[in-house]
Amino acid sequence: MSEQMNSAPGKTRMTYTELIDSSPMTPLFWLIIIGMCLAQMLDGMDFIATAFALPGIIREYKINPALAGGISSIGNIGLALGAIFLPFVSDRVGRKPVFQWVLLTYALGSFLSAIAPNYHFMLWARFITGVGLGAEIPIVFAVLAEYCPIRLRHIVLPLAPIFFAIGWIVAALLSIWLIPVHGWRAIYWVGIVPAVLIVFIRRYVPESLRFLLIKGRTEEARRIAESIARQAGRTDIELVPPVIAQSQVKPSFAQQMRLLGPMWAATLVQVIFYFSSFIQTFGVNFWLPTIFVRQGFRLTSSFSYTLMIFIMTPFSHVIAMWLMPKMSRTWALFLMTTAGTVFFILFGLSFEYKWPIYVLVGFQVIQTLSAQGVVSILYTLSSELFPTPVRSLGLGIVSGVGRFGAVLGPFLMGMAFYWGLKISQAIYLFAAPLFIAGVLALLVIRTETRKRALEDISSGGDQGSTVVAGH
Repeated sequence: MSEQMNSAPGKTRMTYTELIDSSPMTPLFWLIIIGMCLAQMLDGMDFIATAFALPGIIREYKINPALAGGISSIGNIGLALGAIFLPFVSDRVGRKPVFQWVLLTYALGSFLSAIAPNYHFMLWARFITGVGLGAEIPIVFAVLAEYCPIRLRHIVLPLAPIFFAIGWIVAALLSIWLIPVHGWRAIYWVGIVPAVLIVFIRRYVPESLRFLLIKGRTEEARRIAESIARQAGRTDIELVPPVIAQSQVKPSFAQQMRLLGPMWAATLVQVIFYFSSFIQTFGVNFWLPTIFVRQGFRLTSSFSYTLMIFIMTPFSHVIAMWLMPKMSRTWALFLMTTAGTVFFILFGLSFEYKWPIYVLVGFQVIQTLSAQGVVSILYTLSSELFPTPVRSLGLGIVSGVGRFGAVLGPFLMGMAFYWGLKISQAIYLFAAPLFIAGVLALLVIRTETRKRALEDISSGGDQGSTVVAGH
Protein backbone atom coordinates (compact mmCIF):
# COMPACT_ATOMS: atom_id res chain seq x y z
CA MET A 1 0.00 0.00 0.00
CA SER A 2 0.99 3.65 -0.33
CA GLU A 3 3.10 4.88 2.60
CA GLN A 4 5.18 7.82 3.76
CA MET A 5 8.01 5.71 5.25
CA ASN A 6 11.30 5.52 3.30
CA SER A 7 10.05 7.96 0.69
CA ALA A 8 11.48 11.28 -0.44
CA PRO A 9 10.75 14.21 1.93
CA GLY A 10 7.19 15.43 1.55
CA LYS A 11 6.25 12.66 -0.88
CA THR A 12 4.07 9.58 -0.49
CA ARG A 13 5.19 6.25 -1.87
CA MET A 14 2.80 4.81 -4.41
CA THR A 15 3.07 1.71 -6.57
CA TYR A 16 2.57 1.81 -10.32
CA THR A 17 -0.73 -0.08 -10.09
CA GLU A 18 -2.01 2.10 -7.23
CA LEU A 19 -1.32 5.11 -9.43
CA ILE A 20 -3.42 3.64 -12.25
CA ASP A 21 -6.22 2.59 -9.87
CA SER A 22 -6.56 6.10 -8.37
CA SER A 23 -5.54 8.29 -11.32
CA PRO A 24 -7.77 10.84 -13.06
CA MET A 25 -8.31 10.42 -16.77
CA THR A 26 -5.06 11.40 -18.52
CA PRO A 27 -4.26 11.85 -22.24
CA LEU A 28 -2.58 8.42 -22.22
CA PHE A 29 -5.72 6.77 -20.85
CA TRP A 30 -7.82 8.54 -23.48
CA LEU A 31 -5.52 7.34 -26.28
CA ILE A 32 -5.83 3.75 -25.01
CA ILE A 33 -9.62 4.00 -24.80
CA ILE A 34 -9.91 5.60 -28.26
CA GLY A 35 -7.70 2.92 -29.83
CA MET A 36 -9.53 0.03 -28.22
CA CYS A 37 -13.00 1.44 -28.91
CA LEU A 38 -12.25 2.24 -32.55
CA ALA A 39 -11.13 -1.36 -32.98
CA GLN A 40 -14.38 -2.57 -31.39
CA MET A 41 -16.49 -0.34 -33.66
CA LEU A 42 -14.75 -1.65 -36.78
CA ASP A 43 -15.18 -5.19 -35.41
CA GLY A 44 -18.89 -4.65 -35.00
CA MET A 45 -19.20 -3.27 -38.52
CA ASP A 46 -17.44 -6.23 -40.07
CA PHE A 47 -19.13 -8.83 -37.90
CA ILE A 48 -22.69 -7.77 -38.72
CA ALA A 49 -21.92 -6.98 -42.37
CA THR A 50 -22.91 -10.50 -43.40
CA ALA A 51 -26.44 -10.00 -41.99
CA PHE A 52 -27.00 -7.19 -44.49
CA ALA A 53 -25.12 -8.87 -47.31
CA LEU A 54 -26.98 -12.17 -46.83
CA PRO A 55 -30.06 -11.56 -49.03
CA GLY A 56 -27.72 -10.68 -51.95
CA ILE A 57 -25.38 -13.59 -51.17
CA ILE A 58 -28.31 -16.04 -51.20
CA ARG A 59 -29.42 -14.75 -54.61
CA GLU A 60 -25.95 -14.73 -56.18
CA TYR A 61 -24.75 -18.07 -54.84
CA LYS A 62 -28.24 -19.68 -55.12
CA ILE A 63 -28.02 -21.30 -51.67
CA ASN A 64 -30.74 -22.43 -49.24
CA PRO A 65 -31.24 -20.96 -45.71
CA ALA A 66 -29.27 -23.76 -44.01
CA LEU A 67 -26.20 -23.08 -46.18
CA ALA A 68 -26.65 -19.33 -45.66
CA GLY A 69 -26.61 -19.83 -41.89
CA GLY A 70 -23.33 -21.69 -42.35
CA ILE A 71 -21.64 -18.43 -43.47
CA SER A 72 -22.20 -16.89 -40.05
CA SER A 73 -21.48 -20.16 -38.26
CA ILE A 74 -18.08 -20.65 -39.92
CA GLY A 75 -17.15 -17.07 -39.02
CA ASN A 76 -18.05 -17.79 -35.42
CA ILE A 77 -16.01 -21.00 -35.45
CA GLY A 78 -13.00 -18.91 -36.46
CA LEU A 79 -13.97 -16.37 -33.81
CA ALA A 80 -14.16 -19.06 -31.12
CA LEU A 81 -10.80 -20.55 -32.07
CA GLY A 82 -9.19 -17.12 -32.24
CA ALA A 83 -10.63 -16.21 -28.83
CA ILE A 84 -9.35 -19.41 -27.19
CA PHE A 85 -5.83 -19.71 -28.60
CA LEU A 86 -4.48 -16.25 -29.52
CA PRO A 87 -5.16 -14.62 -26.12
CA PHE A 88 -2.88 -17.30 -24.64
CA VAL A 89 -0.17 -15.89 -26.90
CA SER A 90 -1.11 -12.42 -25.66
CA ASP A 91 -0.47 -13.51 -22.07
CA ARG A 92 2.96 -14.80 -23.15
CA VAL A 93 4.35 -12.17 -25.55
CA GLY A 94 2.21 -9.10 -24.89
CA ARG A 95 -1.15 -7.50 -25.59
CA LYS A 96 0.13 -4.94 -28.09
CA PRO A 97 1.96 -7.11 -30.69
CA VAL A 98 -0.82 -9.72 -30.82
CA PHE A 99 -3.44 -6.98 -31.08
CA GLN A 100 -1.74 -5.56 -34.18
CA TRP A 101 -1.61 -8.98 -35.83
CA VAL A 102 -5.30 -9.68 -35.21
CA LEU A 103 -6.27 -6.29 -36.69
CA LEU A 104 -4.41 -7.27 -39.85
CA THR A 105 -6.04 -10.72 -39.84
CA TYR A 106 -9.63 -9.56 -39.85
CA ALA A 107 -8.91 -6.79 -42.37
CA LEU A 108 -7.55 -9.53 -44.66
CA GLY A 109 -10.66 -11.63 -44.05
CA SER A 110 -12.91 -8.73 -44.98
CA PHE A 111 -10.94 -8.16 -48.21
CA LEU A 112 -11.31 -11.84 -49.13
CA SER A 113 -15.05 -11.64 -48.38
CA ALA A 114 -15.38 -8.72 -50.78
CA ILE A 115 -13.82 -10.65 -53.66
CA ALA A 116 -15.29 -14.11 -52.85
CA PRO A 117 -16.30 -15.70 -56.19
CA ASN A 118 -18.33 -18.55 -54.68
CA TYR A 119 -19.85 -19.98 -51.50
CA HIS A 120 -16.86 -22.08 -50.42
CA PHE A 121 -14.41 -19.20 -50.87
CA MET A 122 -16.75 -17.05 -48.75
CA LEU A 123 -16.66 -19.66 -45.97
CA TRP A 124 -12.86 -19.47 -45.79
CA ALA A 125 -12.94 -15.67 -45.90
CA ARG A 126 -15.38 -15.44 -42.98
CA PHE A 127 -13.36 -18.02 -41.02
CA ILE A 128 -10.21 -15.88 -41.34
CA THR A 129 -12.17 -12.78 -40.34
CA GLY A 130 -13.55 -14.63 -37.32
CA VAL A 131 -10.09 -15.66 -36.10
CA GLY A 132 -9.04 -12.00 -35.98
CA LEU A 133 -12.26 -10.80 -34.37
CA GLY A 134 -12.21 -13.54 -31.75
CA ALA A 135 -8.69 -12.78 -30.60
CA GLU A 136 -9.21 -9.03 -30.59
CA ILE A 137 -12.16 -8.92 -28.18
CA PRO A 138 -10.54 -10.47 -25.04
CA ILE A 139 -7.33 -8.49 -25.63
CA VAL A 140 -9.30 -5.22 -25.76
CA PHE A 141 -11.01 -5.99 -22.45
CA ALA A 142 -7.75 -7.08 -20.83
CA VAL A 143 -6.03 -3.81 -21.81
CA LEU A 144 -8.97 -1.64 -20.70
CA ALA A 145 -9.25 -3.47 -17.36
CA GLU A 146 -5.52 -3.24 -16.70
CA TYR A 147 -5.36 0.53 -17.36
CA CYS A 148 -8.71 1.65 -15.98
CA PRO A 149 -9.01 3.51 -12.64
CA ILE A 150 -11.15 1.51 -10.21
CA ARG A 151 -13.89 4.14 -9.89
CA LEU A 152 -14.39 4.20 -13.69
CA ARG A 153 -14.24 0.47 -14.49
CA HIS A 154 -18.05 0.14 -14.74
CA ILE A 155 -18.00 2.97 -17.32
CA VAL A 156 -14.82 2.32 -19.33
CA LEU A 157 -15.19 -1.44 -19.86
CA PRO A 158 -18.75 -1.18 -21.25
CA LEU A 159 -17.48 1.36 -23.80
CA ALA A 160 -16.03 -1.56 -25.80
CA PRO A 161 -19.40 -3.31 -26.40
CA ILE A 162 -21.05 0.09 -26.90
CA PHE A 163 -18.68 0.84 -29.76
CA PHE A 164 -19.15 -2.73 -31.05
CA ALA A 165 -22.89 -1.95 -31.16
CA ILE A 166 -22.22 1.43 -32.80
CA GLY A 167 -20.37 -0.57 -35.45
CA TRP A 168 -23.62 -2.50 -36.06
CA ILE A 169 -25.49 0.77 -36.51
CA VAL A 170 -22.85 2.18 -38.85
CA ALA A 171 -22.96 -1.06 -40.86
CA ALA A 172 -26.75 -0.78 -41.11
CA LEU A 173 -26.56 2.83 -42.32
CA LEU A 174 -23.82 2.00 -44.83
CA SER A 175 -25.81 -1.02 -46.04
CA ILE A 176 -28.91 1.12 -46.67
CA TRP A 177 -26.72 3.51 -48.66
CA LEU A 178 -24.31 1.13 -50.41
CA ILE A 179 -25.93 -2.25 -51.03
CA PRO A 180 -29.00 -1.23 -53.09
CA VAL A 181 -26.69 0.76 -55.44
CA HIS A 182 -23.36 -1.08 -55.39
CA GLY A 183 -24.34 -4.60 -54.34
CA TRP A 184 -23.60 -6.68 -51.25
CA ARG A 185 -19.82 -6.76 -51.76
CA ALA A 186 -19.55 -3.03 -51.04
CA ILE A 187 -20.13 -3.50 -47.31
CA TYR A 188 -17.13 -5.83 -47.06
CA TRP A 189 -14.78 -3.35 -48.74
CA VAL A 190 -15.37 -1.04 -45.77
CA GLY A 191 -13.98 -3.77 -43.52
CA ILE A 192 -10.44 -3.20 -44.80
CA VAL A 193 -10.22 0.03 -42.74
CA PRO A 194 -8.93 -1.76 -39.56
CA ALA A 195 -5.56 -2.22 -41.25
CA VAL A 196 -5.08 1.57 -40.97
CA LEU A 197 -5.73 1.38 -37.22
CA ILE A 198 -2.50 -0.64 -36.79
CA VAL A 199 -0.49 2.56 -37.36
CA PHE A 200 -2.38 4.32 -34.53
CA ILE A 201 -1.96 1.38 -32.13
CA ARG A 202 1.73 1.02 -32.92
CA ARG A 203 2.44 4.72 -32.37
CA TYR A 204 0.20 5.74 -29.46
CA VAL A 205 -1.01 2.73 -27.44
CA PRO A 206 1.51 1.32 -24.91
CA GLU A 207 1.88 -2.25 -23.73
CA SER A 208 -0.16 -3.13 -20.64
CA LEU A 209 1.73 -1.90 -17.56
CA ARG A 210 0.48 -4.82 -15.47
CA PHE A 211 1.65 -7.27 -18.15
CA LEU A 212 5.11 -5.66 -18.16
CA LEU A 213 5.34 -6.08 -14.39
CA ILE A 214 4.58 -9.80 -14.35
CA LYS A 215 7.12 -10.29 -17.14
CA GLY A 216 9.81 -8.51 -15.10
CA ARG A 217 10.03 -5.61 -17.57
CA THR A 218 10.01 -3.10 -14.72
CA GLU A 219 11.95 -0.34 -16.48
CA GLU A 220 9.34 -0.14 -19.28
CA ALA A 221 6.58 -0.16 -16.68
CA ARG A 222 8.34 2.62 -14.75
CA ARG A 223 8.48 4.87 -17.83
CA ILE A 224 4.76 4.41 -18.47
CA ALA A 225 3.91 5.05 -14.81
CA GLU A 226 6.03 8.21 -14.75
CA SER A 227 4.25 9.44 -17.89
CA ILE A 228 0.86 8.85 -16.24
CA ALA A 229 2.02 10.65 -13.08
CA ARG A 230 3.23 13.67 -15.09
CA GLN A 231 -0.01 13.88 -17.05
CA ALA A 232 -2.02 13.59 -13.82
CA GLY A 233 0.06 16.30 -12.14
CA ARG A 234 1.10 13.96 -9.33
CA THR A 235 4.24 15.69 -8.07
CA ASP A 236 3.43 14.60 -4.50
CA ILE A 237 4.30 10.90 -4.97
CA GLU A 238 7.35 8.67 -5.22
CA LEU A 239 6.67 5.77 -7.58
CA VAL A 240 7.82 2.26 -6.63
CA PRO A 241 7.25 -1.16 -8.24
CA PRO A 242 4.39 -3.12 -6.66
CA VAL A 243 4.79 -6.38 -4.77
CA ILE A 244 3.76 -9.26 -7.03
CA ALA A 245 3.09 -12.87 -6.06
CA GLN A 246 5.90 -15.20 -7.15
CA SER A 247 3.39 -17.45 -8.88
CA GLN A 248 2.43 -14.55 -11.17
CA VAL A 249 5.96 -13.64 -12.33
CA LYS A 250 6.58 -15.13 -15.79
CA PRO A 251 4.21 -18.05 -15.14
CA SER A 252 4.52 -21.23 -17.18
CA PHE A 253 1.48 -22.73 -18.88
CA ALA A 254 1.11 -25.17 -15.96
CA GLN A 255 1.17 -22.26 -13.50
CA GLN A 256 -1.43 -20.42 -15.58
CA MET A 257 -3.69 -23.46 -15.38
CA ARG A 258 -3.20 -23.59 -11.60
CA LEU A 259 -4.22 -19.93 -11.35
CA LEU A 260 -7.42 -20.79 -13.21
CA GLY A 261 -8.07 -23.89 -11.09
CA PRO A 262 -9.86 -22.26 -8.12
CA MET A 263 -12.16 -20.49 -10.57
CA TRP A 264 -13.55 -23.54 -12.38
CA ALA A 265 -17.17 -23.10 -11.20
CA ALA A 266 -17.26 -19.37 -11.99
CA THR A 267 -15.52 -20.04 -15.33
CA LEU A 268 -18.08 -22.70 -16.28
CA VAL A 269 -21.01 -20.42 -15.46
CA GLN A 270 -19.45 -17.62 -17.51
CA VAL A 271 -19.06 -20.04 -20.46
CA ILE A 272 -22.74 -20.99 -20.16
CA PHE A 273 -23.76 -17.34 -20.00
CA TYR A 274 -21.67 -16.34 -23.01
CA PHE A 275 -23.00 -19.36 -24.93
CA SER A 276 -26.63 -18.53 -24.09
CA SER A 277 -26.23 -14.85 -24.91
CA PHE A 278 -24.52 -15.53 -28.22
CA ILE A 279 -26.92 -18.23 -29.36
CA GLN A 280 -29.84 -15.85 -28.88
CA THR A 281 -28.26 -12.59 -30.07
CA PHE A 282 -26.55 -13.89 -33.18
CA GLY A 283 -29.12 -16.57 -33.96
CA VAL A 284 -31.78 -13.89 -34.33
CA ASN A 285 -29.90 -10.71 -35.30
CA PHE A 286 -28.00 -12.44 -38.11
CA TRP A 287 -31.35 -13.33 -39.68
CA LEU A 288 -33.33 -10.15 -38.92
CA PRO A 289 -33.09 -8.54 -42.40
CA THR A 290 -33.91 -11.88 -44.02
CA ILE A 291 -36.80 -12.48 -41.56
CA PHE A 292 -38.39 -9.18 -42.57
CA VAL A 293 -37.84 -9.96 -46.27
CA ARG A 294 -39.55 -13.34 -45.72
CA GLN A 295 -42.51 -11.46 -44.23
CA GLY A 296 -42.90 -9.63 -47.54
CA PHE A 297 -41.13 -6.36 -46.81
CA ARG A 298 -38.82 -4.71 -49.32
CA LEU A 299 -35.06 -5.02 -48.80
CA THR A 300 -34.62 -1.36 -47.84
CA SER A 301 -37.56 -1.60 -45.39
CA SER A 302 -36.06 -4.71 -43.81
CA PHE A 303 -32.75 -2.88 -43.36
CA SER A 304 -34.58 0.09 -41.78
CA TYR A 305 -36.46 -2.11 -39.29
CA THR A 306 -33.23 -3.89 -38.38
CA LEU A 307 -31.52 -0.53 -37.90
CA MET A 308 -34.27 0.61 -35.51
CA ILE A 309 -33.64 -2.49 -33.41
CA PHE A 310 -29.84 -2.22 -33.49
CA ILE A 311 -29.94 1.46 -32.48
CA MET A 312 -31.16 0.43 -29.03
CA THR A 313 -28.05 -1.65 -28.30
CA PRO A 314 -25.76 1.20 -27.14
CA PHE A 315 -28.53 2.50 -24.87
CA SER A 316 -28.84 -0.96 -23.34
CA HIS A 317 -25.14 -0.84 -22.49
CA VAL A 318 -25.70 2.56 -20.86
CA ILE A 319 -28.41 0.96 -18.70
CA ALA A 320 -25.86 -1.70 -17.74
CA MET A 321 -23.37 1.06 -16.80
CA TRP A 322 -26.03 2.60 -14.57
CA LEU A 323 -26.87 -0.70 -12.87
CA MET A 324 -23.34 -1.95 -12.14
CA PRO A 325 -22.38 0.49 -9.37
CA LYS A 326 -25.80 0.06 -7.72
CA MET A 327 -25.79 -3.73 -7.29
CA SER A 328 -23.60 -6.80 -7.74
CA ARG A 329 -22.70 -7.72 -11.29
CA THR A 330 -24.70 -10.97 -11.04
CA TRP A 331 -27.90 -9.26 -9.86
CA ALA A 332 -27.57 -6.82 -12.75
CA LEU A 333 -27.18 -9.79 -15.14
CA PHE A 334 -30.27 -11.48 -13.69
CA LEU A 335 -32.49 -8.39 -13.94
CA MET A 336 -31.55 -7.65 -17.55
CA THR A 337 -31.88 -11.25 -18.73
CA THR A 338 -35.31 -11.59 -17.10
CA ALA A 339 -36.62 -8.43 -18.74
CA GLY A 340 -35.11 -9.44 -22.07
CA THR A 341 -36.73 -12.88 -21.94
CA VAL A 342 -40.20 -11.41 -21.37
CA PHE A 343 -40.00 -9.06 -24.35
CA PHE A 344 -38.38 -11.69 -26.56
CA ILE A 345 -41.38 -13.96 -25.99
CA LEU A 346 -43.67 -11.05 -26.85
CA PHE A 347 -41.66 -10.58 -30.05
CA GLY A 348 -42.43 -14.20 -30.93
CA LEU A 349 -46.11 -13.74 -30.11
CA SER A 350 -46.20 -10.79 -32.53
CA PHE A 351 -45.34 -13.15 -35.39
CA GLU A 352 -47.70 -15.86 -34.20
CA TYR A 353 -50.73 -13.56 -33.97
CA LYS A 354 -49.72 -11.32 -36.88
CA TRP A 355 -49.71 -8.11 -34.87
CA PRO A 356 -48.93 -4.85 -36.75
CA ILE A 357 -45.34 -4.22 -37.76
CA TYR A 358 -44.94 -1.33 -35.30
CA VAL A 359 -45.87 -3.68 -32.43
CA LEU A 360 -43.56 -6.42 -33.69
CA VAL A 361 -40.59 -4.09 -34.13
CA GLY A 362 -41.46 -2.29 -30.89
CA PHE A 363 -41.21 -5.45 -28.78
CA GLN A 364 -37.83 -6.33 -30.26
CA VAL A 365 -36.64 -2.75 -29.75
CA ILE A 366 -37.55 -3.02 -26.04
CA GLN A 367 -36.02 -6.51 -25.85
CA THR A 368 -32.77 -5.15 -27.27
CA LEU A 369 -32.87 -2.25 -24.81
CA SER A 370 -33.50 -4.68 -21.93
CA ALA A 371 -31.04 -7.45 -22.70
CA GLN A 372 -28.11 -6.42 -24.89
CA GLY A 373 -26.40 -4.69 -21.99
CA VAL A 374 -25.70 -8.05 -20.35
CA VAL A 375 -22.61 -8.23 -22.59
CA SER A 376 -21.18 -5.13 -20.88
CA ILE A 377 -21.79 -6.58 -17.43
CA LEU A 378 -20.45 -9.99 -18.38
CA TYR A 379 -17.23 -8.72 -19.97
CA THR A 380 -16.68 -6.36 -17.04
CA LEU A 381 -17.16 -9.20 -14.56
CA SER A 382 -14.87 -11.55 -16.50
CA SER A 383 -12.17 -8.88 -16.81
CA GLU A 384 -12.28 -8.39 -13.04
CA LEU A 385 -12.39 -12.03 -11.95
CA PHE A 386 -9.34 -13.35 -13.85
CA PRO A 387 -5.85 -12.44 -12.51
CA THR A 388 -3.41 -10.54 -14.73
CA PRO A 389 -1.22 -13.53 -15.81
CA VAL A 390 -4.29 -15.28 -17.24
CA ARG A 391 -6.66 -12.38 -17.92
CA SER A 392 -6.51 -12.64 -21.72
CA LEU A 393 -6.51 -16.45 -21.51
CA GLY A 394 -9.48 -16.55 -19.12
CA LEU A 395 -11.43 -14.05 -21.18
CA GLY A 396 -10.54 -16.01 -24.31
CA ILE A 397 -11.72 -19.30 -22.82
CA VAL A 398 -15.08 -18.08 -21.57
CA SER A 399 -15.87 -15.92 -24.61
CA GLY A 400 -14.31 -18.37 -27.08
CA VAL A 401 -16.02 -21.53 -25.84
CA GLY A 402 -19.19 -19.54 -25.28
CA ARG A 403 -18.87 -18.25 -28.82
CA PHE A 404 -19.95 -21.64 -30.11
CA GLY A 405 -23.42 -20.37 -29.21
CA ALA A 406 -22.92 -17.83 -32.00
CA VAL A 407 -21.83 -20.73 -34.22
CA LEU A 408 -24.98 -22.70 -33.49
CA GLY A 409 -27.42 -19.79 -33.35
CA PRO A 410 -27.51 -18.69 -37.02
CA PHE A 411 -27.22 -22.31 -38.18
CA LEU A 412 -30.12 -23.47 -35.98
CA MET A 413 -32.30 -20.56 -37.10
CA GLY A 414 -31.48 -21.39 -40.72
CA MET A 415 -32.33 -25.07 -40.09
CA ALA A 416 -35.59 -24.01 -38.42
CA PHE A 417 -36.59 -22.18 -41.59
CA TYR A 418 -35.40 -25.12 -43.71
CA TRP A 419 -37.54 -27.54 -41.64
CA GLY A 420 -40.57 -25.28 -41.98
CA LEU A 421 -40.84 -24.04 -38.37
CA LYS A 422 -42.72 -20.81 -37.88
CA ILE A 423 -40.64 -17.79 -36.91
CA SER A 424 -42.54 -17.53 -33.62
CA GLN A 425 -41.72 -21.16 -32.73
CA ALA A 426 -38.02 -20.62 -33.41
CA ILE A 427 -38.01 -17.49 -31.22
CA TYR A 428 -39.59 -19.34 -28.27
CA LEU A 429 -36.79 -21.93 -28.46
CA PHE A 430 -34.17 -19.18 -28.36
CA ALA A 431 -35.76 -17.39 -25.39
CA ALA A 432 -35.02 -19.83 -22.54
CA PRO A 433 -31.21 -20.34 -22.41
CA LEU A 434 -30.27 -16.77 -21.45
CA PHE A 435 -32.77 -16.66 -18.59
CA ILE A 436 -31.42 -19.96 -17.21
CA ALA A 437 -27.87 -18.60 -17.48
CA GLY A 438 -28.89 -15.50 -15.50
CA VAL A 439 -30.20 -17.69 -12.68
CA LEU A 440 -27.01 -19.78 -12.64
CA ALA A 441 -24.79 -16.69 -12.49
CA LEU A 442 -26.78 -15.36 -9.53
CA LEU A 443 -26.44 -18.65 -7.65
CA VAL A 444 -22.78 -19.53 -8.37
CA ILE A 445 -20.72 -16.33 -8.77
CA ARG A 446 -20.62 -14.69 -5.34
CA THR A 447 -17.42 -12.63 -5.61
CA GLU A 448 -18.04 -8.91 -5.18
CA THR A 449 -15.87 -7.00 -7.66
CA ARG A 450 -17.18 -3.44 -7.34
CA LYS A 451 -14.69 -0.78 -6.16
CA ARG A 452 -11.88 -3.30 -5.70
CA ALA A 453 -8.39 -3.41 -7.20
CA LEU A 454 -7.83 -6.21 -9.71
CA GLU A 455 -5.03 -7.65 -7.55
CA ASP A 456 -7.34 -7.67 -4.50
CA ILE A 457 -10.12 -9.49 -6.37
CA SER A 458 -7.80 -12.29 -7.51
CA SER A 459 -5.70 -12.55 -4.32
CA GLY A 460 -7.98 -15.12 -2.69
CA GLY A 461 -6.82 -17.80 -5.17
CA ASP A 462 -3.14 -16.88 -4.97
CA GLN A 463 -1.09 -18.56 -2.28
CA GLY A 464 2.35 -17.95 -3.79
CA SER A 465 5.12 -16.02 -2.10
CA THR A 466 5.57 -12.39 -3.05
CA VAL A 467 8.37 -10.47 -4.68
CA VAL A 468 8.90 -6.89 -5.77
CA ALA A 469 8.43 -6.58 -9.53
CA GLY A 470 11.70 -6.78 -11.37
CA HIS A 471 13.68 -8.24 -8.45
